[in-house]
Amino acid sequence: MVAPKAATVAKTAKKAPAKDNKETKENKKESWQKVKIKGHVISDDFGGYEGLIGLEVLKEYDSSMVKSKNKPLKRERRERETNTKGKKGKKQVRKDEDSSEEDESSSESEEDEVEVSSKKARLAERHAQRLQKQREKREQRKEARKQQKKGKGKETTPKESKIEAEKEDTDSSSNEDYSSDRFALIRPPAPISSDEEEEAPQLVPASTISTEDLSSWQGLGVPQPILRALAEQGFREPTQIQAMTLPAAIHGKKDILGAAETGSGKTLAFGIPLIAGIMDLKERNAKYGIRKAPKVKGEGSQKSEEPPRDDEHELTPPPEELDHVSGASDEDDSDLENHSASRERPLYALVLTPTRELAVQVKNHLVAAAKYTGIRVATIFGGLAVAKQERVLRQGPEIVVATPGRLWELYCQGNHHLSKINDVSFLVIDETDRMVEKGHFEELRSLLKVLNGDEEKKQLRQNFVFSATLTLVHDLPDHMQKRNVGKKPKFVKQTVDQKIESLIEELGILQPKIVDITSSQQTAQNLTESRLLCPLDQKDYHLYYFIQRHPGRTIVFCNSIDCVKRLATLFGLLDCNPLPLHANMIQKQRLKNLERFRDSPTGLLIATDVAARGLDIPNVEHVIHYQVPRTSENYVHRSGRTARANKHGITVMFMEPGEVKSYVKLYKTLQRTEDLPLFPISERYLSAVRERVNLARDLDKEELKLKRTQSELGWMKKHAEEMDMIIDGYNDESGSDQDEDPFIIERRRNRQHVESVRSQLHALLAQPIFPKGFSFKYPTNGQVSELSQTQSQSAVETMKAAIEDQKLAKQQRNKRKRNV
Repeated sequence: MVAPKAATVAKTAKKAPAKDNKETKENKKESWQKVKIKGHVISDDFGGYEGLIGLEVLKEYDSSMVKSKNKPLKRERRERETNTKGKKGKKQVRKDEDSSEEDESSSESEEDEVEVSSKKARLAERHAQRLQKQREKREQRKEARKQQKKGKGKETTPKESKIEAEKEDTDSSSNEDYSSDRFALIRPPAPISSDEEEEAPQLVPASTISTEDLSSWQGLGVPQPILRALAEQGFREPTQIQAMTLPAAIHGKKDILGAAETGSGKTLAFGIPLIAGIMDLKERNAKYGIRKAPKVKGEGSQKSEEPPRDDEHELTPPPEELDHVSGASDEDDSDLENHSASRERPLYALVLTPTRELAVQVKNHLVAAAKYTGIRVATIFGGLAVAKQERVLRQGPEIVVATPGRLWELYCQGNHHLSKINDVSFLVIDETDRMVEKGHFEELRSLLKVLNGDEEKKQLRQNFVFSATLTLVHDLPDHMQKRNVGKKPKFVKQTVDQKIESLIEELGILQPKIVDITSSQQTAQNLTESRLLCPLDQKDYHLYYFIQRHPGRTIVFCNSIDCVKRLATLFGLLDCNPLPLHANMIQKQRLKNLERFRDSPTGLLIATDVAARGLDIPNVEHVIHYQVPRTSENYVHRSGRTARANKHGITVMFMEPGEVKSYVKLYKTLQRTEDLPLFPISERYLSAVRERVNLARDLDKEELKLKRTQSELGWMKKHAEEMDMIIDGYNDESGSDQDEDPFIIERRRNRQHVESVRSQLHALLAQPIFPKGFSFKYPTNGQVSELSQTQSQSAVETMKAAIEDQKLAKQQRNKRKRNV
């Protein structure tokens, strides 16, 4: 490539006289030189350019780095042309020396014009030849790699040895011909046969990464990088909801309304199409519109290819762009580049969840699935600093997982990245039935108005709606049923189709595909359900009995925050190490308690319905409903925290007489015909349990009294110090016997009583309640059945054995009735 300055000098040479022309040529040879750049030159579009390059474009380059020992190209061409002309010019007669000099000056100008045209053609031919050689070498190297992978230790073939010898020859010749100080490195060379290509997800088959069989994922449209991540996570085959939704979502670009039982893999059912669609949009260089027509795709690709075509003739970047080459700029410049690049990154997907913990969990699942795609995921939810989340959004994540409240707050504040919500190509609403309930998540309706404002973009967006209770329909409340008097009822029960149609209209879904694989019982098939009848004041006894008799990872659900706090303090005194979780806790403490619960194999989590939906905590064995759930959806989602991923689990519902009515209504909504079986409890060991729990209750009361007296004493001391007064007894902290103030005497007695109760409780807790290998008896409808137990027997096995014994007892009673 000839530099601009050299071209201007060549134009002025025609108008100048012959002597000046020679002087300018000599100066030109001394100042401007063409050198061969070692390696490849990278353009702005990361395309390789080869050939000669003019260093005169660079400013302030070191001339010592460039040493050209070869003759200039113009001299070689002139000598060749003079030799050819000398053979043909034997017949011609030359003129005198004075006239010959004038002819040479005129012929040189003509030769320069011919040289320019011939030079371009030769350069084009050489460039084409080099490209062909490089392609051939690449193909040979690919074949050699394939043979090496197939061989795995076999001897090299003669073709491979030739290829390796050629590589060594080319490398040695290239290194011998040129010294290390000769070349100026403008941009790093593009590696052709590097290890990075072997690590690229597109080139590595899944069989080489993992030995697991991924044939069941074939035909669903899952890209290779996602399959690689799924293989590392251990997902050998898709679940039923995934197999039914992935082809329609990836190939057909349909809006998915999925209803499946808890623990069936709904997160990946919308996460895999989400990541695959973003990869497709990135390949097409499209910012939004997953459902674009082919014409629009072609226009977008032409627009993306236009800039490199205009800049193909520039082999060297301009001087002002050399500071921004990777590796040549400072950290400040790179930070500015990253910030500007992040501002230009589009927001492809938006995932909305009802709880903060569920948002963190969904983010972790998406990050694991997008491990080899380069797609960034961020979480936005309340309870954390707004500045930190704004900092995360400045990085330009392609997927944002958020709760509606904090997302709407940042959107109203004018966040730059969230202002691209209108251009979102994917919208996911997890646990939709909870999100759309009246009186909850008003910010969601505001977000839907913004998202559905533009009809054109609404048609291009793909929507995902998932929930375990999406098709669950309630009966009419009592006050409506009382008003339905007469032939024409005023209120009619909503059907499943009507509920789904209302969701489609409210969310703006245009191309729906409904996938409902929920069973009639609405819960997992591996779930064992049971109930336990007891008075209100004895629920604590039975809960402590269950925890001590069946150790394992257990979640206890309550209907109120006060109940969670009371149980957390009571079972903390009983050395059960409970972890509370409710909405009034600090977000950091909520996340810490969840992490501790995951890490402990015998953890005890006492929570409200905040932890009921979506949380995927592995190996949860027991779920206890300390209070009957208010709705059937809460019961299904609470019970869904166990028996996940084809594992077994058990739920026990504690019922008092006042909760029977809500229990009947709940099971009528779930369309159950039989009552839940009773969980077996041994009355023989309940006396020891009562003694421990009663002591813990007394200790809790005494500690509460002590706290109150200390707070009152602190209040009196504070006001006495402010008024500079001295009160007898209140300022005496020694606690001597001479102190006759009744307030101080009562406080001392309370402390002594608390210490005595605490010592008694510790002594009882040190003794085991259940001896190893014990057996107990439990009543079954008038009879007594004996069930042998071991210390390692789980609650599921105990309940299954009790159910079988109850069936046998029922059969024996029926036989007796027939005989009579």
